[in-house]
Amino acid sequence: MEKELSSCDFHLHSHPDKILFRHLSNVGNKSISTSREKILSLEKFGIDENTFSKIAFLIGTCHDFGKGTKYFQRYLFEIDPAIQRGLKNKKEYHHGLISAIFTYYILEKYVNSLNNGNSLRFIPTIGYLIVKRHHGNLKDAEDEILELVNEDTLEVIDLQIKSLEISELKTVYEKLLDGYDISFDIDTFCNEYRSIAGEILKNRRKFAKLLKEEQFTGYYLITLILYSILINSDKIDASSIDVFSEIDISSELVDKYKVEKGFQSNESTINKVRNEIYKEVTESIEKLDLDNKIYSISVPTGSGKTLTSLSFALKLKARLREEKRIKAKIIYSLPFLSIIDQNYDVFEDVFKTVEKANPTEDVLLKHHHLADIFYKTQEDEEFEGLKSLFLIEGWNSEIIVTTFVQFFHTIVSNKNRSLRKFHTIANSIVILDEVQSIPHKYWLLLKQLISGFAEYFNTYFIFVTATQPLIFDPEKKEIIELVNNKDKYFREFDRVKLEINLNPMNLNEFKEIIESEVRENPEKDFLFVLNTIKSSLEIFKHLKDLKLENNSYYYLSTNIVPKVRLSKIKEIKEKSEKRKIIVSTQLIEAGVDIDVDIVYRDFATIDSINQVSGRCNRNSSKSSRGQVNIVVLKDERKEFHRYIYSSFLIDKTKEVLKEFPSEIYEADLLLLNNNYFRKVKDTSSEDESKELLSYINELKFKALTSDFRLIDDKAGYEKIDVFVELDVEAVEIWKEYILIKSLKNPLEKKERFLAIRKKFNEYIISVSKKDFSCEEPEDLNIGYIPFKQIKHYYDPETGFVFELKPSMMCD
Repeated sequence: MEKELSSCDFHLHSHPDKILFRHLSNVGNKSISTSREKILSLEKFGIDENTFSKIAFLIGTCHDFGKGTKYFQRYLFEIDPAIQRGLKNKKEYHHGLISAIFTYYILEKYVNSLNNGNSLRFIPTIGYLIVKRHHGNLKDAEDEILELVNEDTLEVIDLQIKSLEISELKTVYEKLLDGYDISFDIDTFCNEYRSIAGEILKNRRKFAKLLKEEQFTGYYLITLILYSILINSDKIDASSIDVFSEIDISSELVDKYKVEKGFQSNESTINKVRNEIYKEVTESIEKLDLDNKIYSISVPTGSGKTLTSLSFALKLKARLREEKRIKAKIIYSLPFLSIIDQNYDVFEDVFKTVEKANPTEDVLLKHHHLADIFYKTQEDEEFEGLKSLFLIEGWNSEIIVTTFVQFFHTIVSNKNRSLRKFHTIANSIVILDEVQSIPHKYWLLLKQLISGFAEYFNTYFIFVTATQPLIFDPEKKEIIELVNNKDKYFREFDRVKLEINLNPMNLNEFKEIIESEVRENPEKDFLFVLNTIKSSLEIFKHLKDLKLENNSYYYLSTNIVPKVRLSKIKEIKEKSEKRKIIVSTQLIEAGVDIDVDIVYRDFATIDSINQVSGRCNRNSSKSSRGQVNIVVLKDERKEFHRYIYSSFLIDKTKEVLKEFPSEIYEADLLLLNNNYFRKVKDTSSEDESKELLSYINELKFKALTSDFRLIDDKAGYEKIDVFVELDVEAVEIWKEYILIKSLKNPLEKKERFLAIRKKFNEYIISVSKKDFSCEEPEDLNIGYIPFKQIKHYYDPETGFVFELKPSMMCD
């Protein structure tokens, strides 16, 4: 009988506390188990499920081959940190490139052993690219291969080859690759590595030509899913943190919640419509053709789309498991932080109401920079600090609530940290809420990527919005509408009337109009939405200075620290005997569940106008129709909307509005939105998307990421984060932050900061450097407004004070 190998038979280490053989075995096995959990459709690549799993396994077992050098082993066990840091900077102590060449060698042997190997000819090169950068961010494919031209680089590989522990590596790979019909030999690799490197270099032209000619997004997707599986498996084994449990969430969870909350029995007009929409969408699951993977729920604002989309996703999840063997996560993604917590709270309440317990993080997870760094499983395992962050960033949960930035900067990325969760999107159900906020210049780009995820990775997408952008064209059956009666629902709502005045006016003229309005309507709640912070501050000050009786005034913008901003939104939503006057920038628009009588909105694009209309008489609870007034405000230079929105979108908005009377009712909004997005689709430039797609299709990862920005700062000003020492709690947090920055141990520094990160970020605002004239110290790289100076630089109602700049403190 063959003797079973144990750790005692090996001496090479991958980490100080881990044998290299065990690490390679674990990463390979985790990679194969992860890939086998996915139901993929890769026939176009000539890859079946078994072949894909084997490729993932081989990449996992080869990725740290280079750790078998005496150089790396010396680095690993160097006890003097200063010497170890010095060794880390020497190329012969690196292991990525030599491991990448070995990965290419093994994958080529495997591909050649298959009858259809020709269709997989690109896989060895992709394996090389993945392994070369498994500890860093991906770079442009051609640049990574061209590194092999450098004779100095090859001489470093010469040294590493001579220092390999050949005998043990032979034993390691004979054991790891036992059962694979691969004719490989470590001695042969060591003798022929230069010619293998030459082959990689020689194939570069063919590979680059293939990518350029085919312009096929699939190569990008398959590269990133294999990269994601590798780095996730590698990090899981290195950290010894893995959470896996079969969690069954009832497909009827939301149905039960609606019954317990009495939503079904509420006979108000708006609730009847909400229940009709809910019934139509959720019942559509039974006759759904699962070959269609891109859906939309287009309904008026305030019609219950959050619960409807969650219920539909849960029912789809159950069907996919039963009929397709797909274990789907639900990823609920939204554009703005102001509504993430609001929607997460709705989901949490569903679980608490029905299951009589708070959902643990492996069931329901919130992921954004202001979320708690804490993770608990149903088995009562609790994680904090770096371990918790690791699980959160890996999206280890059945339902993830996150931001558009997190989602889209994962599917369009070269960053190691972001791409670790890329593979979790495969087989998921992705709900994109308020999808109209995606910049139109990226429509073609995201259409291609979403289509690729749907076709190759069996990912299902649900676009949720009142203003459906034409990323996918329903007339061409590119997207399936789940609400067949949407025209009827828009007609049934008669909550608001829009009055459009396109004659520009300055702020003084506007002040006279709104002063008269608020005086004449003492019982009405008002919302004023301005395009710039400075214009919003001026309007708020004017209204506050009126000193009207029985009024509560609220100011909202990114000028205010998040802690105060979120508490103000919560207070606005509560019932009050006082009349509410709210002044805000556009952050109030999308999804923030407030309800006022009269809205004034500085001119914006149609989707923004529609969104702000959803804050007016939202629940049909007002005695009369709500009033939304659209005005065009300007300063001495130009209209304020020119500072914020693209001229193209503004022009399309004006074109559409000219086709309607100056008074527009809610029943007209669907046609208004459709006309707008059709004009945008038909006349917009796709140049930016096409350029980014060429980067994607040619695996130019670095170029891609430097050019893709989901949130575009139109003003273009360089910004600085500023910590505002607003209260006693902030004073203590800043003290702790300064203490943490002084620590020498990087791991301890990270761990300690994570413990305060959520609270620390609650006091951060982002300010243009031109408005915050100070020299922040290099070691902190952050602005600071101390508690003792707070009254000079930060107003408790309106936030950062712009006027006092010269002596602003940084510390």
